[in-house]
Amino acid sequence: MLDTLIQAASQALTLYNFFGAALGIFLGSLLGAIPGLNGTMAIALLIPVTYTWSPLFSIAMLVGCWKGSVYGGSISAILLNAPGTPEAAATSLDGYPLARQGKAGKALKMALYASVIGAVFSDVMLMVAAPPIAALALMFGPAELAMLILFALVVVAGTGAHSQVKGLISTALGMLLATVGLDPITTQQRFTFGSIDLDAGIELLAMLIGLLVMSEVLVQMEEGWQEAHSEAMARSADPNASRVTWRELKACLGTIFRSSLLGAFCGALPGVGSITAAFMGYDQARRLAKNPEDYGKGELKGVAAPEAANNAVCGAALIPLVTLGIPGALSAAVIMGAFMIHGLAPGPMLMTEHPETIYGLFMLLILSDFFMLVIPLPLMKLGQWVISVPRAYLFPVILVLCVIGAYGTQQNLFDVKIMVFFGVLGYFLKKWGLSPAALLIAFILGPMAEVYLRQALKISGGSPMIFVTKPLALGFLLATVAMIAWTAYRRRRGKGAAAAH
Repeated sequence: MLDTLIQAASQALTLYNFFGAALGIFLGSLLGAIPGLNGTMAIALLIPVTYTWSPLFSIAMLVGCWKGSVYGGSISAILLNAPGTPEAAATSLDGYPLARQGKAGKALKMALYASVIGAVFSDVMLMVAAPPIAALALMFGPAELAMLILFALVVVAGTGAHSQVKGLISTALGMLLATVGLDPITTQQRFTFGSIDLDAGIELLAMLIGLLVMSEVLVQMEEGWQEAHSEAMARSADPNASRVTWRELKACLGTIFRSSLLGAFCGALPGVGSITAAFMGYDQARRLAKNPEDYGKGELKGVAAPEAANNAVCGAALIPLVTLGIPGALSAAVIMGAFMIHGLAPGPMLMTEHPETIYGLFMLLILSDFFMLVIPLPLMKLGQWVISVPRAYLFPVILVLCVIGAYGTQQNLFDVKIMVFFGVLGYFLKKWGLSPAALLIAFILGPMAEVYLRQALKISGGSPMIFVTKPLALGFLLATVAMIAWTAYRRRRGKGAAAAH
């Protein structure tokens, strides 16, 4: 084993491979910070370029691009409340209020530190615990995954809404929108109203841009450009407004560790992904907090929790890919193509046939985490300069970027119409106290929940007892019931305390 590690280090730890990892972090951070672009798109575009490059350089660059994009999405989420990537939507819940208080630098740096810690935790787990975690993930069948998603939906129902009922309404609306398109099993049209463009369902990126970016522009335009500008650019009297103190970081370490563990677990489960991990990380931090009412108003732990969780997914998502040949996330599925292009077939034999390459890759992944501490810093400074631009100039530019982002994915004007529709819908959701974030995550999880539910019922011959006879499925079902009961109890107790005063 020691000889293998020495050979792996000699192959991986070269300036050439260091440059590949650093280049990936830079490209990912840059693209992730632009609403409408994301790491998966960048990876897909870069793969053809890597044909003639070495496997270690190519895969380290692609994974670095993925990690950089996951953090980069938080830059625009914090500064403009316009998440560059879907998983950064949870970060904006507290990151943007901090920016409006004049603490944008503090929020950005906390997001960076939490991202790096989560990524290191995940990569170390990838090296040490890949086989047992992959074996645990393999125990999850359709019934277990269906109940896990149900639990996740109940968790996110309380995210960003003014009440649990409104959160559930947002979640139900997201699930309903997820059914638009062709039935995944019978291919019958559902809610397409005769439109061929809707046969493939609602385009996620167009929906994301409209729901989270365009709607925020409309809300701020209603407030008034000058008022929105002056409020966003409030100066904080705190001398540490642009930095994270050791005391603040220490106070967040417990939250970061729990979120990293949760994110790594979600990454190891195929199909769960960083979006679910980010919202679950945020929600567990809020539920365990002594002051949950501060979340959504500029709580630093509300930035640290989702960033640690979504970055912890990256390394852990490679666990089932490397050991079982099953990608744990969409970006991991694209990276799987890069493995195969370079003659590395993911699966149980990969670590036996190419141990030096795989362990060398693990070393480069950990090294790329430390590049993340340095490379995104110029983008932070550029982003903080951007928010000093008057909103009268910035709003039109953001709207143009929205149109470009919605159109650019499939070069389809129908996606621009989708973006405008969800921009208006998101505006009214925010005015009515409903949760665009809960709607979005339910829309993403909806198709997965439907497929797993139908598969489980098909296995059991239509009997719902499969969800209580399987121990793991029953555990998630009981956790869901307990979560609903606990939320109702806390809200009733909170109302009682308010009435007493």
